[in-house]
Amino acid sequence: LLAVALAVAACDAQSVNYTIGAWLPGSPEAMLAELRPLFENYLNENVGSKQSPPVGFHLVPVDYSAETDSDSLIRQKKMDFLYTIAGGMSCVIVERGWAVIATRRVKINGEETGADGSIVYSLQSNNDIQNISDLKEKKLGAGFILDATSYQLGYQVLAEQGVHLLRDIGQLILYGSDFERQFEDVLSGRIDAGLVSSTWLAENHPAQQHLLRIHRQLQMSYEGEEFPFPTSTPLIPQYGLASSERVHWKLKSAVANALQQLDGSHPVAIAAKLEGFTGPGSYAEVETTQKTMKIIIRDSSTGELR
Repeated sequence: LLAVALAVAACDAQSVNYTIGAWLPGSPEAMLAELRPLFENYLNENVGSKQSPPVGFHLVPVDYSAETDSDSLIRQKKMDFLYTIAGGMSCVIVERGWAVIATRRVKINGEETGADGSIVYSLQSNNDIQNISDLKEKKLGAGFILDATSYQLGYQVLAEQGVHLLRDIGQLILYGSDFERQFEDVLSGRIDAGLVSSTWLAENHPAQQHLLRIHRQLQMSYEGEEFPFPTSTPLIPQYGLASSERVHWKLKSAVANALQQLDGSHPVAIAAKLEGFTGPGSYAEVETTQKTMKIIIRDSSTGELR
């Protein structure tokens, strides 16, 4: 009986699993194919197997539907890490007390960057839209409200140019994670303009940039590096990986170190379309924008931000 009890205890000790929620533009199936080698295979081999007792990492899609809402999973304590956009990083920092432990780097036009921006774009051939003020009464496509690069930064820059995204646009269409369909609808003329991540556009449609009119086109730098693609807005950090306060600091450190040791030539980095990771970027600028837009507000009864 003692031998059986010890065997069961050993099995339980080795069955600790940590859930990593992740979001990328596109479908959950595409996200899993892209990120599983990194967040399951790589972390299990380089972090999980080296813990005592060993632990495991399991990747799940979040924020593709109401059933996969990341905030619900966090409140139910069903998720331990979150890999997502800057807007999501800001929310979990402010509202849930999570800590960002790493920020990704990508390669755009052959140059590495840890930044992203937002692009307001239309077709060069659409002479009805020469600048942002011409977007009034037009059809505009965006991503989703909690995304800084496909909604929030664009909301801000349009407001600075005298165009209110909700009051002045003729029709606002939210494409959620389907950035590709938004882009196709701009090219086909089904909508007049789009609002999307600079990185996404650079990675997915560099050959078609000449067809586009990028409004309020800026060339900016971030943390001393020139951003290698146009942007319509200030720059913010790339996707981050955040962890719950329940995760032991030693495990957080081990995960962060393993990610920062990753080289862009590694097969899992190639699969994940990234060049590696740095320490956590500052998402304070995103938080400021979210407070301005009242996406993050202070609860009058508790005084807490939510």
